Amino acid sequence: MPSTGRRRRSSSSNESEDVQQPRRRSCRGKSSLIELAKDISLYQRKVLFITGAGMSVASGVRPFRGKGGVWTQHIWQTGTREAFRKDPLEWYNEFWLPCLSLPKGAKPNDVLSEILACNPNVKMITQNVDGFNAPCGQMIEAHGRLGLYKCLPEEDSDTDSDSDDEDDRPVHLGHRRKRRLALKKKRTLSLSTAEFSSVDQIEPPQTRGSLRDGKSLSKAPRCPSCNNPVAPQALLFDEGYHSHSFYQFQKMENWLAEAEVIVFVGTSFQVRLPEIALEHARAEAIPVYNFNVQDFLESTVRLNATNVAGPSEDTLPRLLSACEQFDLELDSDLKPKAVQSPAQSPNAVRVKS
Repeated sequence: MPSTGRRRRSSSSNESEDVQQPRRRSCRGKSSLIELAKDISLYQRKVLFITGAGMSVASGVRPFRGKGGVWTQHIWQTGTREAFRKDPLEWYNEFWLPCLSLPKGAKPNDVLSEILACNPNVKMITQNVDGFNAPCGQMIEAHGRLGLYKCLPEEDSDTDSDSDDEDDRPVHLGHRRKRRLALKKKRTLSLSTAEFSSVDQIEPPQTRGSLRDGKSLSKAPRCPSCNNPVAPQALLFDEGYHSHSFYQFQKMENWLAEAEVIVFVGTSFQVRLPEIALEHARAEAIPVYNFNVQDFLESTVRLNATNVAGPSEDTLPRLLSACEQFDLELDSDLKPKAVQSPAQSPNAVRVKS
């Protein structure tokens, strides 16, 4: 894909000059989908999808923000370790089960899984906890998964309250020192902060059906190993990505650092992961696509952004169709080595803006 809107370092001076390319704007046509499909299927580039609640709206799952969203000040204050510890049973009955249970009959949007199959270099980080995408090596569930549960540490030395970044990583999503300290403090006999349990392991047994159906509990769910109350395997508001191994924050950092194209789908930019990814895209002149019905991005000298307007259940199938068309064309040529994109040519120069 051409390096549209990037800045190029002059070989004869330290001053940067703007590459004279048109900026990307909001669109509904095929051209931008075709360009992205080329990156995925034709050029086999490292494309990173970051998905949010908008991906699952068509499945009947309420978004956090926007029309019908569950976002309130109450959720911000209640979705924390601190609130959970005060009264786990009330926390489940008054907050978690009514707000974040999946509706019955909800069906997943499988299109992104098919897009991942077009190119092993394509990765996905989802902020959704609905569990609609089958776990695979090309996906990270950054905010957890419904139906899994975790013990909480007795002390919150692993939370996101202050910074202890000790190295010069290109992307910072979590604190490695805090993660090491949390693992050292892990209780030997507990599922604790390095493991998780499924609903079928939760004690007492009578709570399992209520957890599956989103119905009120008579007793708080407990860990089968340590018998302490367990919280859902979800990133709470006073936790950092380093707080549990399930969130794989170091792999997320690596995927972002390696990405050649970043694609946002149905996400707000008011949460940490999209915010950090967007700033990284600006710093490294990485082209960005934004599949959304709101929260559109403005393309600037520092940000090469394309807004693909429309619900993801309409736009993603069109992208998949374009990818499959390129796959068919490559198959007809017996799929030689990946075609070199303009941005990968030996004469192309990529530097920070």
